[in-house]
Amino acid sequence: MRNLLGRLLDRPPRSLAAIAQFWDVELRGWDAHADIGHLYRVMTEPWSFALAWQQLTTLERAILEALAGDDAAATLETIAARVAAPAEAVLPALRRLYRAGLLAREQPPEAAGLPPAPERFFLPRELGHLTQRLRAERARGLPLQQGAAELLEWFDDQELAAIAQHLGYRVIPAVAIRADLVAYVTPRIGNPDVIRATVRALDPTAARLWRWLTEREGVADPLAARQELGLALRTLRQALQTLGRRGLLWRGYDADGALRAVVPDIVRQPAPPPAVPPPPLVPVEPALVEVPEWSPVFTAAWDLLTLLREVAAGRARWRRGGASAASLRPLAPRLWLRSGDLPPTGYVPFLLWLAEAQGLLAPAGGGLVPDRLRPWTRLDFAAQMRQLVARWLEAAEWPEGAEREALQVWGGDWPGFRRRLLDALDTLDSDCWYTLESVTARFAATTPGALGAHFTAAASAEPGVESPEARRQAVIRLAAAVTLTTAGAWLGLVEVARAQRRGTVLRVRPDLGWLRDASRPAPEEPPLGPHPLAVQPTGELLLLHPSPRRVWALSAFAALERLDRVAIYRLTRESVEAGLAAGLTLERMVQFLERESGAPLPPNVAYQLQEWVRAYRRVRLRRAVLLAPDDRASLAELEAALRASGLRVERLSGERLLVLLPADDEAAVERLEATLRELGRTPQWPGGTREG
Repeated sequence: MRNLLGRLLDRPPRSLAAIAQFWDVELRGWDAHADIGHLYRVMTEPWSFALAWQQLTTLERAILEALAGDDAAATLETIAARVAAPAEAVLPALRRLYRAGLLAREQPPEAAGLPPAPERFFLPRELGHLTQRLRAERARGLPLQQGAAELLEWFDDQELAAIAQHLGYRVIPAVAIRADLVAYVTPRIGNPDVIRATVRALDPTAARLWRWLTEREGVADPLAARQELGLALRTLRQALQTLGRRGLLWRGYDADGALRAVVPDIVRQPAPPPAVPPPPLVPVEPALVEVPEWSPVFTAAWDLLTLLREVAAGRARWRRGGASAASLRPLAPRLWLRSGDLPPTGYVPFLLWLAEAQGLLAPAGGGLVPDRLRPWTRLDFAAQMRQLVARWLEAAEWPEGAEREALQVWGGDWPGFRRRLLDALDTLDSDCWYTLESVTARFAATTPGALGAHFTAAASAEPGVESPEARRQAVIRLAAAVTLTTAGAWLGLVEVARAQRRGTVLRVRPDLGWLRDASRPAPEEPPLGPHPLAVQPTGELLLLHPSPRRVWALSAFAALERLDRVAIYRLTRESVEAGLAAGLTLERMVQFLERESGAPLPPNVAYQLQEWVRAYRRVRLRRAVLLAPDDRASLAELEAALRASGLRVERLSGERLLVLLPADDEAAVERLEATLRELGRTPQWPGGTREG
């Protein structure tokens, strides 16, 4: 075996100590394999080898070059002939190179009756490759005035990957392609902002060496830096490696073949890259656009109320991502946004996500949260929309893209992405339609860090690009397109349409800022009548001034017939019975209609409502717990304590208490048991359990 690691493993401890002394490596001593591994990494690092080369004599360098690239071991006489030097001068050089670990030797086995064979020396493969590389670097000279692409040719794949990683590229071992690494690093070599940030992050020793080099016009003897800065060899070596791995420093050789640390001109005196104009926006003539049907700016908030009403009425119990077409088809006519006879793909799951994020729905497919729902319906639509947009902007996930198979992103900065996207929309003319492709291409080109510095993405159709920068832009462009055509349109930030020969187009909603800034007034619709509601003798209810409270109330006992600038509801037997089933009374329905319309109900409507209620013949059921204490004398104490804990209590004949419970409120039962235990009583259920 001719590899260096095997040769080091064969060395005795004393020999390893001599090698470590030459290379200025500290051996720990308690783990020989760890020491050898550390020594191996130092000896095979290009900067370490170049510094070691400077310590060798001319004859020792000639010996290494003579053995480089030759796997066969050579005798003293053969080596002396190759370097054209007498054997008595070559032998001490071989001994010194062996003690430094630069050469290995093999002793052929002795044969019986024959004189011992002379020992042979060879250069381990790794050191042979470094010797050949050093020879090539000497031939190249000083990389002082070369461009970024030429400078990167000096590095092997491993070094290039290290530079790319330090500059923010996510390197996947065994997958990184040199062309991708070069495409990523090239624009960053000589970029003033990148160099400034890189230098700012240097450790103190590397920063001192950097200043020392730049003060000498970027070319200096590293051993002189060691002396002037008072650095140990290992410290100098680490500082050189730090600068090299960050694309700040190169190795070079002057005309005499002496090693030089070189800061190329492009790095030492960086010039800002030429400004590349962003892709132009492509406006579209309004005559070519198939303008979508009108919908209010608070469409999402209204549709969310509709969805919550479905849950409250027991007609829907969806989990996010679990709604089927069969369950969505009956819902679609009651939503503002529809795609044929179904809601847009992902729209209902997005509304469910918003409801959970706002605390209106319990997570994991739970029901309504009454304590949050009532305050929510008392807000106006503008306040609701601001809160929904704020929840969306802050979300660490990408709910609008959950059901879109075109793109999957892991580790993206979604809050930052949305803020940057809205900032880009603010620059668009709200009176103009633009192609979606031009808007997203411009955004990706001008905001390359929109998704953050590190993310992983997979697209259903791989973009036909090769460089990492182009792939990153393609992902940002696709993410922007999905976001704008889903959440952007659903939340009323943009209008999306189709145009002849132009594909998908969009237009920014006027005064977009009110959704992000509560100090800006929300757009107001002109009043369509003196009162919010008009009750027709036909049973139609015209909603002239929609508000969340009115929409929520009407949806409880009236059937929606049409959504438009004037939304039309109708009183039907089925809708009124649904309201009664939800706990409404005839008095409450009539009171709401008369208060909102500002007039008594038409006689025929009032009569029809009474007939429907009379025919309903409702029997109200309530959940309750019957308490029968053994100590009847403590009933008053129990009743007072239970009322103080917020429970509704009625005293029955026979010295018993009836505790009324909200529907499906397990917490009320637990509160009941806790109160009894605090009073020193033990709750006992039939059969020993609540279910018994």
